Amino acid sequence: MLDWYFGKEEANMYADEIIFYLGGHTVSKRIDTAEEPGGLIYEANKLCMDKFELLRALEGMCHQGKAEEIDDSTYYIRKDVL
Repeated sequence: MLDWYFGKEEANMYADEIIFYLGGHTVSKRIDTAEEPGGLIYEANKLCMDKFELLRALEGMCHQGKAEEIDDSTYYIRKDVL
């Protein structure tokens, strides 16, 4: 197992909060829906995070098994991992 992976620090810092608020939901990184509910910017703002922090956290959470990339632009946040 790798000691470092993209988004590790952000996932370690924010995963519990992301799962608490978004567990069972999807987050899209599509530009055209970024500011709508379920969009990266919208959800980052709700969590008082920068969109890039949320993106890195989601990538790290995928590596940790706490989220899944279900297609090229959508993450599913697992709710059963808290």
